[in-house]
Amino acid sequence: MIEKLSKKQVKKMQLCREKWIKIGKNTDRLNYDKTIDIVNDFQEKILLTKKTPVVIFNNPIEAWYATWFASNGEKINNLKNKVEEAFDKNVKVPKPVYPYQDGSFSSALFSFYDFFINEIKIDISEDLKEKFEIWKRTSDLGLLYPLKNVCIVSEKPTCILTNESNNLHCENGPAIKYDGRGDFEIYSLNGVSVPKWLVMTPEEDLSLEDYHKIKNADVRTEFVRKFGVERMLEGFGQKIDSFKNYDEEWWNKSQYELWDMQKVFDGVNYAPHLKMMNQTTKIWHVEAVSPSCRNLQDAIKERFGGKDFKIKSIA
Repeated sequence: MIEKLSKKQVKKMQLCREKWIKIGKNTDRLNYDKTIDIVNDFQEKILLTKKTPVVIFNNPIEAWYATWFASNGEKINNLKNKVEEAFDKNVKVPKPVYPYQDGSFSSALFSFYDFFINEIKIDISEDLKEKFEIWKRTSDLGLLYPLKNVCIVSEKPTCILTNESNNLHCENGPAIKYDGRGDFEIYSLNGVSVPKWLVMTPEEDLSLEDYHKIKNADVRTEFVRKFGVERMLEGFGQKIDSFKNYDEEWWNKSQYELWDMQKVFDGVNYAPHLKMMNQTTKIWHVEAVSPSCRNLQDAIKERFGGKDFKIKSIA
């Protein structure tokens, strides 16, 4: 039994992670012959079904349309025309079902097994290892819909953009975009899926009305990040108390302030928030505190679990 990884194995883990991030972000167009080989091996060895023809579509929307039409008897050699016709005539199909296999989007999953099978050398049968290698090859593809008489495959995105933490992120356009019909685009800020308007609207044109359109807490966080904390406070808040009113060294260093942000919240008469600078990272933080907090003493005491004490130093 493995109880602890060696330093060499820990280093290998990072290399394996980087390898699979690169695979997951790859946007190369699919090679038809290679795609057929991967799909047919997957069908025979994993699904235990017969080989079928393979048809590649530009994006997941097209692939789903083709899957629906093929499932309802459309001839394989007419699927491309049928999908084009459907978009031209605005034909509606049922809500998409997630594919049986999602290709390069499973890179995080493959990285886990790849590390333990090929780097840690866990004890598994040769048959199981062979099946893993066949399964792993689907990471070269997009989404897969393996039907009885045909396998529908989607191309990978034409662009996948991330931030430094490898979270989906683009501040001036879609973070994921595909070719083809259906305008398949995904807008994301710091790994949070957001509406297109939040990305494409210049920060100076955003308003409190826009903020109130948003119901999801994570999306609201990204709105505030783009809008600007200072602008949010100054524009929609009221300062209740400040570190300047006290002779407290560490309150001064952290620049504590108490703000009422009730304008930001529907149906709330008082919404106190504590603003402070993190002394380690020098990043501003704004945290909600309970409505019972009417001054900095109350807010800081609550933040420290109800303890009333003075900070002498920060490690």
